[in-house]
Amino acid sequence: MQVRHSSRWWLRALVLWCAAGILLTGPRPPTARALAPVDACAGAGPIAHASAGLDFGGKELSQASAARTAAAIESALTGGALPPGAQVVDGHVVIPNGPSAFTIRVEPVRMPGGLPYAPVATVHMLGPDEAVVRVSDRAAADLIRHAVAARLTEVAVVVTDRANQRRPDVTSGLTEGVLTTAGPDGRIPFSPKDFGQVTALKLLGDQLPRADAKVKNVALGEAMALGLLDQDPEHPVHQMAGNAPLVGTAAAEARAASIRALRPDSAASLDKVLALAGKTDSQAALRDIRAERDCQHRALRAAADQTIAQRADADADLTNSLNAKYPNLPVIPHVIVGSGWAATVDYLTLPPLTNTSGDTPSVLAVASGSGVVNNLGDFRLTQPAMDNELPGAPFQPADFAEDRDDFVFSTAFGRAVGVARALAGMPTYRTLATKVETKPAGASWPAGARYRLTTSDGRELYAHSLDLATGLGPARIPQAVSLAGRTFVDPRTGYQTAVDPSGDIHVLDPAGHVYTGQLPAETSWLLGVRNVDGIPQKLYDPFLLDPQGRPTERRVSDPDTGYSVDPGTQATYDPSGTQVDPATLDPTLRARLGFLPAGYRDPRFVPEPDSPYSVHPVTTDVILTSTGEPVDRGTLSATVLARLDALVREHRVQFGGENTSASYRPTDELLVVGGGAGGASEVEQARYATRQVTWGARRAKLGTDYPQGPPGALDPKGLRLQWNDADRARRAEIERDLSFVNGGFNRRNTLPEIGAFALPIWDATIRTTDLPVTVRYTTDGRFRTTDAQDRPATFTRIVYTIGQEADYPGGAAALIGTETRLYGVLGPDRHELNGLRDAYGGLRVLGAASVTGAVLKLTREDQQALTDKIKDQAQALPPDARDIHPSIRYHAQRIAEMNRTVNLDLL
Repeated sequence: MQVRHSSRWWLRALVLWCAAGILLTGPRPPTARALAPVDACAGAGPIAHASAGLDFGGKELSQASAARTAAAIESALTGGALPPGAQVVDGHVVIPNGPSAFTIRVEPVRMPGGLPYAPVATVHMLGPDEAVVRVSDRAAADLIRHAVAARLTEVAVVVTDRANQRRPDVTSGLTEGVLTTAGPDGRIPFSPKDFGQVTALKLLGDQLPRADAKVKNVALGEAMALGLLDQDPEHPVHQMAGNAPLVGTAAAEARAASIRALRPDSAASLDKVLALAGKTDSQAALRDIRAERDCQHRALRAAADQTIAQRADADADLTNSLNAKYPNLPVIPHVIVGSGWAATVDYLTLPPLTNTSGDTPSVLAVASGSGVVNNLGDFRLTQPAMDNELPGAPFQPADFAEDRDDFVFSTAFGRAVGVARALAGMPTYRTLATKVETKPAGASWPAGARYRLTTSDGRELYAHSLDLATGLGPARIPQAVSLAGRTFVDPRTGYQTAVDPSGDIHVLDPAGHVYTGQLPAETSWLLGVRNVDGIPQKLYDPFLLDPQGRPTERRVSDPDTGYSVDPGTQATYDPSGTQVDPATLDPTLRARLGFLPAGYRDPRFVPEPDSPYSVHPVTTDVILTSTGEPVDRGTLSATVLARLDALVREHRVQFGGENTSASYRPTDELLVVGGGAGGASEVEQARYATRQVTWGARRAKLGTDYPQGPPGALDPKGLRLQWNDADRARRAEIERDLSFVNGGFNRRNTLPEIGAFALPIWDATIRTTDLPVTVRYTTDGRFRTTDAQDRPATFTRIVYTIGQEADYPGGAAALIGTETRLYGVLGPDRHELNGLRDAYGGLRVLGAASVTGAVLKLTREDQQALTDKIKDQAQALPPDARDIHPSIRYHAQRIAEMNRTVNLDLL
C-alpha cells in the first residue's frame, strides 16, 4: 500500500473555510480569514535584535558556530546567571535536590528546520535528576546570557517544586494578549517558565538606566514579549458573568503586580524597565519594535505550512519504506498511538532512548491522521492561546495567533502542533491501529516485545513500551428504539438483523437467508446481536448509523407519499408499513421507488451534475445516469472521482468535527443533533452559509440554577425566571430552550454575532427536543427522520454531535480490551491523577483518552471516586477551561509531568 500525501495537506481546511466568505452577507464569519501578506521584516540590526528576543532570536546570526556559542554559554555560567545554590561542576550546572543533586547540561545545538526564527534556548527533561538546555549556535551572545539564565531558573523552580511534592497547575501568564488566570487580588500565578522570564528581565533591568541603546531596546522588547506593555484593544474583550479575562493595560498591570509580589527582588529592575518604556524618547523604538514583532510573527505563520508539509511527506515516505521492507515491523522500543496534540506533547517531553532498533525509529507514532482540533481551519477553539500552552514545543499557539486577545484559532493551534512535530522529526507510521495486546505468558514473540499492535491493513507491529494518546474515541452514534417490524443491515458486510412484530430477532445473511454462524466482530457490534449456538442473542439496541454515517435501515422512503422500498429485496411498503405489490402503484411513484421500464435501479444513486455519472452513497458504486450501466471507478479521472466522493460525503450522515463552514450551501436543510459544545460549534459554522438549521438536543429536566448570559446572547437565568409566571405553552418553550444550556454555554459560544447562543444565531435557528428515532434515505436524495411520535421530517444534511465513545472500535478502551487492568499515575503530591498505566508500566493511557468512562472502568476502582477526582482537578482550571477535563489545558502539562520521571530504558 502506497501512502500519498499532498504537500498542501494542511491548508485544505483553511482554503475551504475561507471560500465560505463569498456566500455571505452581514458579519464576516470567523472562518473567512486569510493570511496577511508578509512585508519584508527589518534586516539585521538593533530593532530586529530586540524584537526577536529570547523566543525568536535563535537564528539571528547568519553563520552558525558551536565554538562561539560554547564561549557565550561559559560566559553566562560564570557571570552570575546561576540559580541560588547552583554550582558549575565539570561544565554542568548542579542544583541541590534534597539528599541528591540535579544536573543540567548546557550545550550548543543546531536549531532544525527551515523556519526563519527559533528560540535562543530550549530545555528538555532527561529524567527525574537531569535536564539539558540546548542553545542555538546562531544566537547572539547577549541573548544567550539571558536565555541561559531564564532556562536554568525554570528548571530550578521545577526541581524545588517537585522536592516539595507539588506541581502548580498553571500555564505561562507572562505572555502578550488576554489573561485568564488573574485572581480577585488582580495577581496571577506563575509557571516555572514565567519565573525564568523574570530572571532574564532582571538582568536587563539591572543595567538600566546607564545602559546603551542596544540593551535598552532589548529590555523594551523583552517587556513587550512578557505582556508588560500590552495596549488596550480597539474593542473590549467579550465577558460573561464569572468570566471576565483581562486585556491591554489591565492585563499588563496584573502581570507587573504579580512580579513584584512573587519576585520582590526583581521589583526594582522591573520598575526601571517600565520607567524606560514610559519615557517620551522611547516611544519611537517601541513603535518600531512592535511593528517588527508583528512582521516576525507573520513571517513565522507564512513559513510554517511548508515545514509541516515536509514532515507529512517524510511520514508518507517512512510508511511506504517500512511497508516495502517489512511484512511485519521489527520491535519498536516505544510506540505512541496517535499523532494529535497529546501524542505530540508526549513525543516532545519523553526522555531520550538509548535502546535503538537499527533502521527503524526508537520512538514511532502510529496514526492515520493528525488530530481533529488541529484541522478545523480558522475556527475559534474554546480557550485563548495562553490556556493551550504546549510543553516542549519550540513555538506556542500564541506565536501563530493574529489576535492574541481573541480565542485561539484552530489554524494557530494546528501550526504550533505541526511545527513542533516537524522540528522534532516526530516519525509517524500512517495507519490505523485496531488492536493492542499484552504479551501472554509463554507466548513466542520477538525478543524485547511486550505489546503487539494490529493495524487496519492486517500488519502486526511489536513494541517494548507503548503510549495510547488516541483522544476521546470515535463519534458516538444514536441507537434505535421501537425495533418491532424493522430490519437493520451492516452496510459493509450486508448481514442483517430482522425484528418481527412480536420482537423476536432473526439474523440474516446478505442474501436475506437465516444465518446461524458467527458474525464478523464489527457487524455484531453494529447490529447489537450475536449468534450463540446458532441462536440470536441480543446485546443491545442496534445503531441507527454505521461509523461512516450510512443508515442501517436500508428502506428508502418517498417523501411525497410515505411509501418506501427495500432496494435489496425490492419489497415495497405503504405508509403504515404494510407490504404492497409495486405493480399496483402509480407509475410515477413506482419510478421514484426504482421500478423503471428497463429494470430496477436503486433510488439511492445520486447524479453528479457536471458529469454523466451517478454514485451510490452507501457502496460508492458508479453508474451511467442515463442507462444505469455500471462504471468501473478505475476508468474515471481523479477530478471526476473527487467530485463523486464529495457527493458521497454529502449524502451520508456526518459527525461533529467533519465539517467547516465551507462544507455547507445556502440550500441545505440541516439537522444538528447534540446540545453540547460540539452542537454549538456545528450550528455556528452552518449558520454562515445555510439558511435553515434545526438544532436538536435531548430534553433535560428543568433545573433551578442557570448561568446569566452576556448582553446580546441568550440569558438562561432570565429564561428560568420567566418560566415561573409563564403559561403552559411558554413553559414548554423555555424548558426546550434550557435543554441546550449545558457544557456548550460558555464565553466562547456567546460571542456577539458569532456564537450559537448569540441572539442573531439563536433566534434564526429552529430548536427541538424531539430527536430522530429513524433515519432513512429518501427517493430524492435527502434523509427522512421520524421522532418518537412518528412525526416525519426531511433534511438534506444531518450532523450528530452527541459525544465520543472510547469503547467503540478504534477507541482506547476497545484497543486495550477488558483483560488489561489499568492503574492511576499520580503526581508529585501523590494525589493528582495525571494518566493511567498497566501493571508493568509499559502501557500508558494519556490525554483525553485517560478520562473517558470506558477506559476508567479498566482500573476496576471506585468509578465515582475517580470521576470526582478528575472533576475536582478540572474545577481548578481558569474559567474558559473549567470543568472541561478532556481539554488541552487539562492534559498537556500532565503528560509532561508523567514523562519527567519515566525511564523508557528501564521498562
